[in-house]
Parts: sequence; structure tokens; C-alpha cells
Amino acid sequence: MSHIENISLLSGLVSPERIMKLEAAAARHRQQSNISFVIRSVEGQVIEVSAVQGEKASGTYASEAILVKRTQDLFSKLPSEIQIHVAAETYLPSPASLVDVSWIEKKMNEKGVRIKKIAFDTGIDRESIADWVTGKRRMSQIVKAMFYFYLSK
Repeated sequence: MSHIENISLLSGLVSPERIMKLEAAAARHRQQSNISFVIRSVEGQVIEVSAVQGEKASGTYASEAILVKRTQDLFSKLPSEIQIHVAAETYLPSPASLVDVSWIEKKMNEKGVRIKKIAFDTGIDRESIADWVTGKRRMSQIVKAMFYFYLSK
């Protein structure tokens, strides 16, 4: 499995050994930082690469500048006459991922909303709503999104 999408576009420019080294380094970035690389185009001596960071369990993410630097460092193993143009896409967590029991309680108090009202408006039984609001039941991402959009309006 290739760790750099469209790596085959480099086959005419660099040796198979360098491609293997690029792949190995990209695999480390994927494993440690969940960064993936895609070669968008190769025109002459110019390579356009995009770097995208996905969600990480630690919750720490690289800035756009760091993604650009890591991509340039990765591709610095290529011959010096090759130019690398980088487009970086940082990870933006879903607003719903911020939802937890304390957030729900705070928003319900701010808006004066009760469990009964949420149950009536959403069609979800009161027991389930109460279990989520009190923390007795774990919330899936869909449930968090429902609370986020319901209580953010």
C-alpha cells in the first residue's frame, strides 16, 4: 500500500530507492501524526503536493505552517532542481466534539430548556435524553451533534 497517493508520478524523475525512502518517511508521518500526502501534479521540475492531517487521539494538531515545513522536509530528499509546491490542510475538529455533560448542562441552563422539551422537540424518549444529560449513558458522535445543534440555536 502506498503512503503517498500518486507516488507513481515521480517514477520518471527519481530512482525507485528514493521513492521507497519517501514512502517510509511518509508512513512515519501517517503513524505518528496522521498526516497523509497526495501528489497532485508533476509538471517538468515542479511537483504539487497536498498534506492533510486527520483526527488524532491526543487532540494536538499541526498548524498550516508546520504541515508545509514537514512536507518540504519530506520531499527535500529529491534532487535540488525539483521545486515542491505545498498545499496544506489542517484538521478542524467538529464543533459537536466539544459536547459533554457539563456543556449540555450549561447550555440547558442558559436557554432554560428542560429534558421534557428536548424529548418533545426531537421525538427521542425522555429516559434516553435524561441518561445522556446526566452522563449515565455514553453519547455517540451523532447524539453529540444533535445536542450541539439543538442547544446552539
